[in-house]
Amino acid sequence: MKKVLLLLLVFNFQFSIFNSQFSILNRAHAGGMMTNTNQNAAFIRNPARDGVIAIDGVYNNPAGVALMPEGWHLSFSWQYAWQRRIANTQNPIFASDAKNDGNDTKHYRGIATAPFIPSVQAAYNWKNFSFQGSFAVAGGGGKCEFKNGLGSFDAAVGRVWAGYLQPIAGQLNPTLNQLGSSVPVTTGYSCQSFMEGSQYYFGITLGTAYKIVDTKFVKVSGYAGVRFLYGMASYKAEISNIKVAGENGTNYNLRDYVGAISSGITSGATNLVMMTAATLAYNGMTPAQAIAVASNPETNPTLAQLQAVGQQLNEKAAPLEKYYDGVNLQSDQHGFGVCPLLGLDVKLGWVNLAMKYEFRTKMNMKNNSTVEEAGLFSAVNQFVNGSKVREDTPALLTLGIEIEPVKGIRINGGYHHFYDRNAKKTYFDASGVRHDDKNTMLSKGTDEWLAGVEYDFGKNKRWTVSGGIQTTTYGNTDEYMTDLTFVTNSWSFGTGVKYKINDKMAVNVGYFQTNYRDYEQAADFRDSNGSNNNFTRRNRVFAAGLDVDL
Repeated sequence: MKKVLLLLLVFNFQFSIFNSQFSILNRAHAGGMMTNTNQNAAFIRNPARDGVIAIDGVYNNPAGVALMPEGWHLSFSWQYAWQRRIANTQNPIFASDAKNDGNDTKHYRGIATAPFIPSVQAAYNWKNFSFQGSFAVAGGGGKCEFKNGLGSFDAAVGRVWAGYLQPIAGQLNPTLNQLGSSVPVTTGYSCQSFMEGSQYYFGITLGTAYKIVDTKFVKVSGYAGVRFLYGMASYKAEISNIKVAGENGTNYNLRDYVGAISSGITSGATNLVMMTAATLAYNGMTPAQAIAVASNPETNPTLAQLQAVGQQLNEKAAPLEKYYDGVNLQSDQHGFGVCPLLGLDVKLGWVNLAMKYEFRTKMNMKNNSTVEEAGLFSAVNQFVNGSKVREDTPALLTLGIEIEPVKGIRINGGYHHFYDRNAKKTYFDASGVRHDDKNTMLSKGTDEWLAGVEYDFGKNKRWTVSGGIQTTTYGNTDEYMTDLTFVTNSWSFGTGVKYKINDKMAVNVGYFQTNYRDYEQAADFRDSNGSNNNFTRRNRVFAAGLDVDL
């Protein structure tokens, strides 16, 4: 019977764990787990831009921008991104969900949209120098909404029901039935859930490139810069309408079911006193003496046990009443980081080679949250108001090549490696202990291979048609992947056109689509929620931009 005393404490702890896991990666673009590489409309029409000598090189190949003509070079881009996320979750507990018709699998769909993603690149070339600056959404972007929540939400409620609510009747009723009382038998559970998250990393980059060698056939330039990164994220989660299904189709809300347990214990204690007093009176005590003995916990040990259960239940219920109406979380996070950048470009006739390295950006995201119980339940510390969590942006190495064997035809190639395992990311384990090394669960960093081609045609070569592909592989593992933070291996294509309005202005228009592969957690793997998952996504981006030379 003493397990009843743990009911509300465990209920609170389970949902605290749910809170601690709520950290969605909302990257709706191309690139690594925390980095957007599509920072110009030119990327959308041809993603293999790491070796280009053009104004979008302020991000892709900043050292190569120094080889552009003297004067001002500007680029303005706008992008619209849309993404669909799908998680199919199998958990034995779902078969007891009163709304799931006995099935143990549920389907969850999230839609992420980013209708306005701006970016600006600028460079001023003077003699051997190129002074550069840019603004872009360097990571995240947009808002993702799961109208029906996620499997980890439903499983949190299911675990409480299966582990603590369902056994109560079996544990108490054999005793209470002898006392003419009982607690309701439960046959299932149900709830409603909702999740919404958004994440933006705004980057301002400043740097300078310098032409080290400038001959007719060999040109070498170097670059050094710094990116100032401001991160902002907002998370909202709700679990509502929590129901406990009883026999004969009776549904209880959580408050009523806990109340029914307390009432059953109280009724049993009252009946126990009356039954004990009747027995004592039958054995010769006066009615007054029998009532006194039967009502005294010191002379009636069974009554003492029942009273202890009721007293402790009442003590634990008061501070936890806020969960009777469900769980509501609202957290806004903000953080700032600085990232040094280095670049090198080597042009050998009609072959251009480029390299860029972005250092790891340390990001501490500070919470402004509705969660105030710092230290009371350690699992909620992920979102405790005023606390900070790590959300680093990993270091990035890019290599690029552009070949122009015939004037007007350019072939592009590139390689990206994100050092994800070395970037700190906070998570809380099932015991509420903080760890900043979630990314060490990955088997490797992210690798991307890119290829593309461009062709200039028309009168005065004013038109350029282009296309390219990109493949991305992550170091995903079953341990790392959750329905709140998942991305899968993918391949992408981009295509579009560039049109030179005149010698000073050009327009870029492009379409980019990412096709994600399915990720199936191993059949013998169960996460902390007891679930197996299948994940996938689909991403589409449309972009338009204007380049200006002055």
